[in-house]
Amino acid sequence: MTQAIFLGRLVVLLALAAPAAAQVAPPDSARTAPSAAATRPLLLKLGTGLTRGFTWVGYGGWTVPVVLGAEGVLRPGWNLYVNGFSGFIVGGGRFYDGPAVRLHELGGELGLRRYYNQEKRRLKGRAHGPFTGNYLGLQSTSHWYYFRSRPGGGQVGYDYSTLTAVWGLQRRLGGHGLVDAYVGGGVANQRRGRYEPTTGQVTFYRFPLHFMPEFGLKLSLVR
Repeated sequence: MTQAIFLGRLVVLLALAAPAAAQVAPPDSARTAPSAAATRPLLLKLGTGLTRGFTWVGYGGWTVPVVLGAEGVLRPGWNLYVNGFSGFIVGGGRFYDGPAVRLHELGGELGLRRYYNQEKRRLKGRAHGPFTGNYLGLQSTSHWYYFRSRPGGGQVGYDYSTLTAVWGLQRRLGGHGLVDAYVGGGVANQRRGRYEPTTGQVTFYRFPLHFMPEFGLKLSLVR
């Protein structure tokens, strides 16, 4: 079911990107000078930061996120990206005798970005390029949690998915560094519980969807 939902979002994002990716014949001068996007259409990222995978887990402290991603140029100003993230618990205090580093959560993000005002930034001498600038985006996220079901083994369970609109900025840090900061909001299907006093039981539900804020700060190594 979750795979069908994720594939459905992929179809929607690609449908939104299709008009942007339509080819327009460039003038002769543009044909003779290869653009930065044409020479480097894909950016690979490995990073961490204040992002999904950074979670408070009680006595275990905060999880440490690891994010692996790729961002590709559809056409100048329009990029499609995908990220895989995970959160690891490091340590666990004197009440825990398991592995020192263990998986706590994982998930994936799929999104479309529009980097705007690139020409104005160029004319003003500001940072610009196929992966640099301020952007507006639409992003879908699916989240899973990992739990130890038995000694020496574990299982992955579906948690929730989101669809959010974001505003952010992305800048290069030296030759192989990148910072990506963003904020926004959207809807999520998080599992919630409601106590029924007539039956004395708790009913769990995911719909209707509810609002969820989106914000993050990622620091990455790129190539």
